[in-house]
Amino acid sequence: MSSPVLQLTGLSKSYGHGDIFSGISFEVGSGKTVGLFGQSGSGKSTLGRCIMRLEDPSSGHITMQGMELARMRKGKLRELRPSFQMIFQHPEVSLNPRMTLAESVAEPLMVHKGIGMDEALREIGLLIRRVGLRDEHLARYPHQLSGGEVQRAVLSRIFSLKPKLVVADEPTSMLDVSVQAQVLRLMQDLQAETGVSYVFISHDPDVMGVMCDKVLWIEQGKGVMYDRSTFIDHVKAKYTSEVPS
Repeated sequence: MSSPVLQLTGLSKSYGHGDIFSGISFEVGSGKTVGLFGQSGSGKSTLGRCIMRLEDPSSGHITMQGMELARMRKGKLRELRPSFQMIFQHPEVSLNPRMTLAESVAEPLMVHKGIGMDEALREIGLLIRRVGLRDEHLARYPHQLSGGEVQRAVLSRIFSLKPKLVVADEPTSMLDVSVQAQVLRLMQDLQAETGVSYVFISHDPDVMGVMCDKVLWIEQGKGVMYDRSTFIDHVKAKYTSEVPS
């Protein structure tokens, strides 16, 4: 049996006013998706940022492919960055507004491989088309694109680096419903094609039911893990019981 891509053990995060979450433990297998579900303020996005080491956990362990990330130095983390990436709720924050889409999607390979833009675009040409972008999109700036096009560009940037793990923080919540479905299907297809693992953050139980193999439900700083079917049953039971008779 292969080792998990990501393993959290007893992870906690505290600010001055107390714990955001504590004692969080779970693992993500290769090609699998674990969801982080909870209401606004439950700490799920903070947990995602701790996994990415955009914030430092207060205690506990984050192990990715056998390497301890929780206390890893910034220089070593920088070397590993291509292997774990993040999709943000507001995709436009990932793109420089002064750069064309061509420059933006080529940038990760230019930085990590030290190659020029033309070579980078040739290398990821199939990927750019795979995510649904066309040549006319590449000449545009982010403000000239729809939200769905921007998120497709973000996916091309991320997958150009061949990551093992992607943390997706509400990646479709800012998109129209019809576009949400397209982007979610694209993410599923890319997972099937590449074997990438996802940590998928959302407050939408329907999205969780579609995307996730397991879901960690975070309430009052604690997490309870459910498989997909049990999670759906639990959501129905919880929210039905909260509807006044």
